[in-house]
Amino acid sequence: MIIPRKFSMNLYKVKKEIATVKSIQMKRSLLLPKQGFFSSISFWWLNPLMKKGRKKIIEDEDIPQLGQADQAQTCYLMYTEKMNKLKEKGSSNPPSMWSMILSCHRKEILTSGVFALIKVITVSIGSLLLKAFIDVAEQKAAFAYEGYVLTMTLFLAKCLESLSERQWNFRTRLIGVQVRSMLSAAIFQRQLRLSNDAKMNHSLGEIVNYVIIDAYKLGEFPYWFHQIWTTCLQRCLALFVVYYSVGLATTGALAAIILTVLASSPLAKLQHKYQT
Repeated sequence: MIIPRKFSMNLYKVKKEIATVKSIQMKRSLLLPKQGFFSSISFWWLNPLMKKGRKKIIEDEDIPQLGQADQAQTCYLMYTEKMNKLKEKGSSNPPSMWSMILSCHRKEILTSGVFALIKVITVSIGSLLLKAFIDVAEQKAAFAYEGYVLTMTLFLAKCLESLSERQWNFRTRLIGVQVRSMLSAAIFQRQLRLSNDAKMNHSLGEIVNYVIIDAYKLGEFPYWFHQIWTTCLQRCLALFVVYYSVGLATTGALAAIILTVLASSPLAKLQHKYQT
């Protein structure tokens, strides 16, 4: 069988491009950082990429590949595995998407929640230390070197606050990327199995909105979930710190704040109505 020269040249180009892509992937896989505890906490693993960016313009082959757990294929396989386990249990009702996200990323959400809790506690410690600094300035120190101890404690608390806040934001955003990858792959696989009648009911624009908008909103769930309960906890701790520092006078100030908010609520609703 005689193969046309044009076809053989195109085949040679395709093979060459595939070999080039594979070599780039092999080089990129070598750039994956080996994260230790200190490197993971302080984001030290980003330094090689930052140094390379100072010397030249970053190319695609300079950027490390995603880890196995962060790839869309792995996230989708985890999703299908959880769905198959629920089907084996004989569950008639399909699970909600929130329960699937919690089931697939329970450990990561709990870990980011621990960092969020540390951040809230360290913020409150700073307010408590402020009263101790005032006592030291008024010559009411409990022991000789209390000022040095308070300074070192405040420094360590602020370092811990900074690290925990960055870990909280990074880990929740990473979970969000994994959730969006999982949902995008699931929507794509579902779209391939749609019948002609179903494709008439769900237009291409709606499917694109599912991937771009709805998947993005669901990916933001881990971050805002921690944001809600940490905000409530921080408000409660702030009231405790004020009561500890001021005393019973806090109740009068708190009552005045509540009455002011209730009184201004109708005016705020009316203003929002006219603005919209």
